[in-house]
Formats: sequence, C-alpha cells, structure tokens
Amino acid sequence: MVRNHLLLLHRLLLNQDASEIPVTKQTASGSGNGGDSNFDSNMVIILAALLSALICALGLNSIVRCALRCRRRFSSDDLAVQLAASSTGLKKDVLQQIPVVIYKSEIIIPATECPICLAEFSQGEKIRILPPCNHRFHLKCIDIWLASHSSCPTCRQLLFQQSTATADAAE
Repeated sequence: MVRNHLLLLHRLLLNQDASEIPVTKQTASGSGNGGDSNFDSNMVIILAALLSALICALGLNSIVRCALRCRRRFSSDDLAVQLAASSTGLKKDVLQQIPVVIYKSEIIIPATECPICLAEFSQGEKIRILPPCNHRFHLKCIDIWLASHSSCPTCRQLLFQQSTATADAAE
C-alpha cells in the first residue's frame, strides 16, 4: 500500500508544473535572501526619515536663534542709551536738587548704614536721599558716585532722565 502511494505521488509530481510544487523546508530556507533585502530597504527608509527629521530640527533651531539675536539687537540699542546716560555724571546744579537731611537716631529708617562705605549713620551726619528709590547714603560717598554716574549705586535706577537728556543735547 505504501508502494502504491509512492507511485501515485511520483505520477502526480511528473504531471505537475514546477510552479505548482508545494514549498518544502529546503526551498523556504533558500529564499531567505528576499527577506534580507526587504529588511535592508526598510532600514534605509527609517534612516532617511531620521536624517530628514534631524535636518528639520537643526533648521528650526537656527531660525529661532537668529530671531532671538535680532530681537536682542534691537532691545540692546535701548540698553546702550540707558548705559550711556547712567555713565555720565550729574552736574552740580542737578546734584543740589537732591534732598539732604541730617541723620537723627530717633528717625526710623529701613537701612542705618551707607551701602557705599558700609559705615553706620551717626547722629548729625548729612545724608542724601535719592528721589526715585529713596535709598540713603552719606553725603560725601554719594556725591563722589554721582560725579561719574547718574544712577543709584544700589538699584541702578536713573535719577533724572530729563536732566541727562538735556545735558547730552546741550553738549
């Protein structure tokens, strides 16, 4: 009976085309090269997508950095004007407009020492109070500072914006 089956199989195989032959383990292992090329093409597509994403990210980064640089350039012009104004000293007539008080220990003030020389205010000393910020300094300490600057040494706030603008226009 086995022999009959073998003969039947032999006849079937001879009468069939090669395309109709069922795939066996040997032919399946031989066609592994097609799977490798499919894997290679998928890998190339993935790498190309990653490379294009990297190029897009770098381009976007460059655009953002350029925009920030341009914005800083325009805002630094205003800062340069303020720095130039604060680095010029006050004239004597403008300096005399800033109030001077005599320190008394009974007066309660937030700071009891000069931020420039770090010495405590003593009874009867002359103290200059800067108008925009109300910071207090010894008269001699702040007058030396204001001879070369027009801003508060503590907070860097400009004291008189109009006076520095008019002084620059007069020169």
